[in-house]
Amino acid sequence: MKLHWMKHILRSVCIAVCVTVVSGEWFCGAETRPPETPSLSEVVFIGLRPTKELNPAHYPKEVQPCLQTYLAAIAPNSYLRTFEVPSNSEKAVRARRRIMVEQMVAILGQEVHAEAEMFSEEVPLMGEWEGMSEGPVGEANFVDNWLRKRSGTPIAPFLHLFKAHRLRAGYEAARSRQEEDLWPILAQRYREAIKRARSSTNSLILCIADDLEAQPFVYLKGYERP
Repeated sequence: MKLHWMKHILRSVCIAVCVTVVSGEWFCGAETRPPETPSLSEVVFIGLRPTKELNPAHYPKEVQPCLQTYLAAIAPNSYLRTFEVPSNSEKAVRARRRIMVEQMVAILGQEVHAEAEMFSEEVPLMGEWEGMSEGPVGEANFVDNWLRKRSGTPIAPFLHLFKAHRLRAGYEAARSRQEEDLWPILAQRYREAIKRARSSTNSLILCIADDLEAQPFVYLKGYERP
């Protein structure tokens, strides 16, 4: 009886410890790992990770100069440094529109603010693409229409890279859904967009393009690079 009672107490203690650990966002028996570091292209083009998560010391040496240049370009009071992750999809879309403006200003300069704001208000951003290609491809197509109507737009270097990111996300979604007629077209469009982005003389555009190209995936894991 005494042994049974001791086992009961030990079991209760173990459960209590596990509950405490889970409530602190760890799992009983799991290894502790540092938070996943986002890629620069994720921070710039997805827009739901604040720049305070980009600590150059946590990245390979070859990536650090680009990160340092990017972080130095962001104003001390920029929303990019201070925003909190939105609590729902509606708030996420609003936040991402504002973040997009701030990203363009940081990368291209304050003089693009008005055009950046206009674009960010009109681009058909979604809270979640739900694993389908239509969302990111629709955003890429919107860029094409914008550039066609506003050929002299000062935000063109950013838009070419933004388009490349969305086409790659669309490619991964098309591969995952076995859209065999679509993904080869998106792969070709991606290569054209990334080449166009690389024609920029803006050093930040170029190193963000390198970061985008280096990622094993940008949306859905396991579908190779286009």
